[in-house]
Amino acid sequence: MQLGEQLKTQREKLQMTQQDLAERLHVTRQTVSRWENNATYPNLDTLVDISDVLNISLDDLLKGDDAKVVTEISHDVKTKNRYKKFTITIGAIFGLIIIGLGILSYGRGTQNDTIDRINPFLSTTRGFAVLPQKTPTKMEKVTETNTKGHNVKRRTAVPQPVTAHVVENGFGGGEWLTFSVGEIPSKGMNFAYVQHKGSFVSQATLIHRNDVPKLIRAQLGDYHAYDKRYDWPKSSWSPF
Repeated sequence: MQLGEQLKTQREKLQMTQQDLAERLHVTRQTVSRWENNATYPNLDTLVDISDVLNISLDDLLKGDDAKVVTEISHDVKTKNRYKKFTITIGAIFGLIIIGLGILSYGRGTQNDTIDRINPFLSTTRGFAVLPQKTPTKMEKVTETNTKGHNVKRRTAVPQPVTAHVVENGFGGGEWLTFSVGEIPSKGMNFAYVQHKGSFVSQATLIHRNDVPKLIRAQLGDYHAYDKRYDWPKSSWSPF
């Protein structure tokens, strides 16, 4: 006996209408009707509920006159497994994208030059900066080779990186960057031409004030140290 006939026979034996059975199984009456006409088949979870409600063994339901029920259930299980794998894959890809964007955002927000260097959304730009008249120094031990070819260590003032606002256009747009330029050799040479990708500075060259375009020079003004109370944020948290 086919599944549909079993359902109808046992339902009528228990004096249940299609609507009664539908309500017990939490489906529509039309769904029960399609099952009894063998137009569609219930999934495995619903078959278990049908077995309990109609008091038919699951073995009898699955072993009717044809193997369509088993085939449909097998197909349903395979489809669900494929859907599950697809969902997990999409979720994993989406998660990796979110993590990647989070890392790139962290790089921009904290001015991590290593992360900004590999950020595919950032482009290399160039700008001009005004620097302090004298490069800050720090006493450090350095190794030098004397006239006799011997390596000797001595303490000397080593130029330190400077933080300056790099202006990229005549409207004053740009960002605060930290980079090294060495000692400033003479008056008027406290300007730099900077090439950078986000906070990663690939090149910074000292130039004379007269080498700065007039439109940019007007935006630079005099050097002042970064002050978060008055200056723009050093960078945004956007990875783009």
